[in-house]
Amino acid sequence: MTDIFSDLSNCIEPYFQPRLKLFRNLLGFRTIDALLHMPTYTIEKYYISELTNDFIEKTVTTNVIIDCVELNYNRSSSPCKIYCVCGNSPVEIVLFNYNKAYVKSVYPVGKVVCISGKLQVTESGNFKFINPEKVISSRLNNFKGIFNIYPLTTGVSQNGIYSVMNSALDILNKKQIEEWIPKDIMIRNSFKSFYESLKDIHFPKKIYKNKFEESGYRRLVFDELLAEQLVIRLASPKSKSGNVINNEKILINKLLEKLPFDLTDSQNEVLNDILSDMGKNKPMTRLLQGDVGSGKTIVALISILYAIESGYQCAVLAPTEILARQHFKNMKSYFDDLGLNIEILTSSEKGKKRTEILNNVKSGVCNLLVGTHAIIADKVEFNNLGFVVIDEQHRFGVNQRLNLIEKGVSPHVLSMTATPIPRTIIMSLYGDIEVSSIREKPKGRKDIITKAIPRSRMNDVINSINNIIQNNQKIYWICPLVEESEKLKYTCVINRYEYLKKYFPENVLMLHGKMKQKEKQEVFEKFENGECKILVSTTVIEVGVDVPEATTIIIENAEKFGLAQLHQLRGRVGRNDLQSFCVLLFEDKISHIAKERIQTIRNSNDGFEIAEKDLLLRGGGEILGTKQSGEKAYRTFDMKDPVIQSDIYNFLKQASDLATDIIKKEQIYNFKTLLKIFKPENFENIKLSF
Repeated sequence: MTDIFSDLSNCIEPYFQPRLKLFRNLLGFRTIDALLHMPTYTIEKYYISELTNDFIEKTVTTNVIIDCVELNYNRSSSPCKIYCVCGNSPVEIVLFNYNKAYVKSVYPVGKVVCISGKLQVTESGNFKFINPEKVISSRLNNFKGIFNIYPLTTGVSQNGIYSVMNSALDILNKKQIEEWIPKDIMIRNSFKSFYESLKDIHFPKKIYKNKFEESGYRRLVFDELLAEQLVIRLASPKSKSGNVINNEKILINKLLEKLPFDLTDSQNEVLNDILSDMGKNKPMTRLLQGDVGSGKTIVALISILYAIESGYQCAVLAPTEILARQHFKNMKSYFDDLGLNIEILTSSEKGKKRTEILNNVKSGVCNLLVGTHAIIADKVEFNNLGFVVIDEQHRFGVNQRLNLIEKGVSPHVLSMTATPIPRTIIMSLYGDIEVSSIREKPKGRKDIITKAIPRSRMNDVINSINNIIQNNQKIYWICPLVEESEKLKYTCVINRYEYLKKYFPENVLMLHGKMKQKEKQEVFEKFENGECKILVSTTVIEVGVDVPEATTIIIENAEKFGLAQLHQLRGRVGRNDLQSFCVLLFEDKISHIAKERIQTIRNSNDGFEIAEKDLLLRGGGEILGTKQSGEKAYRTFDMKDPVIQSDIYNFLKQASDLATDIIKKEQIYNFKTLLKIFKPENFENIKLSF
């Protein structure tokens, strides 16, 4: 049966069928996925017979008479120039990456050809088009009027997308789905039906300055928010009773006696919240957010000891093996002194060692299991899991978190993030979750001095490295790419590593995600142990890596990174009482937004302030982190643009209240279609009570 959940192939015309794989890679596998492929912007295409200055920089469709074709037979990389006439105006067509045989057949001298493209002007004042499209009469309607411009991939054209959208809407119209939004909310927000909303978005009748002004777009924003809210509530622990943890804090006091530092007031306040929650007859679900280097890990460790003293096992889930091993290393010394057993489980533990770890976890000998996704595997069985810590929680999907939580009986859950989230977003997108924030830095820590330097001053940077190394301090050098790319003109780790070796032959190591795990671990340990002073790396060191002797981080092509990521990377230094530095190397010509990001990082070390700015610059992103690697990819809706509008908070509140009411009245079955559309990965994996 053909409906909106049917295969995308039902929407592909015979002409485009050979490119079905390309369409699926771009749009997803389902008809509805294609309809959720949102346009980047909307333009008006003008169909005109005479070119005038009024249409410069606008997309026009017009007829031209080919006068002369100038092919360069010596260098195929040189542009082809075609001279023609439109009415009384001379026109120049410039083609790049052209096929000579194709040009001759499409632009025959003396013939009339219909073309469409952005009208520009040559230095001599004549009109010109660069790489225009040739228009055939049967598709002329696709080149005049108001049209969306969609994100594309090689081999898929805007015409192909228009064709798919037309077919997909036709399927939706024939198989009208039942409306899920209550009438009062529809009226209050002037929403149209789901079909009409999508039709208005994909075949607009006017151009809006702001997407949120468009009724159809607003409707889909609300739909996605409602689906998100329902998933949050369905993913929350269902049990009303939890493990009451209340003891004399003997283990905690022993740990505090050994710590070489005092906890900050903010850490103590957060700990009181967590331990209080663990003492209640309800599973704790708390988000601990704190800036990089604020001391979240020690708070988690103290909470873990509180649970262990009451006889429960604990688990720490980390997104990378490097971070998991760092947690294990930092916690092991404390656990050994306290006579407790801690194990680590990643993909690297194999054979007898892995079997031994699994047996210790199952029997209860292991008090704390630290690991990556490996601890979620079915073969991992706990004896009495009562407390779970999920580090960098946004790196894990909802289902991954649930899989770990379900290995215990109503365990308390502490999620941690070093990417502060604005309060308004937390309240609306996390539902009833409790939130604690560490706002202080450990005593003695200095603010990191951040400098922005154009890459043309590379020699100055190299000279400054000598002084840092002579002071026995370490340096991170971050590059956006592993190896050279023809499409992305950014610096790669391999090239920068070879370049730095010329200056510091005994002091440079390289680290990136394409290396084997064992090799990555060996490299990082050499850096930790001081066998080298410069680590050239990709962003694999972004999260949680803690090397106190590293006092400088150089981020190359800083204009490529987002604010949150720049702040995370900067947080790899400044982890002792020495002055630390962050150097942002940027290209001379960068966008206005990139300049604003770099300026923000230069002026502030406050992660919460940066998070607010990041929200304004790029939108909210995917806070829940429901997408998971290795699973079937769905193309879900993206609400980044409207999140900067004040109206979004009103929508969030309405969606949150409605979701609570739906769950309370057990009406979730009525929203099955909504979840299947907007949250398919959760719909298939979360045990929904339909």
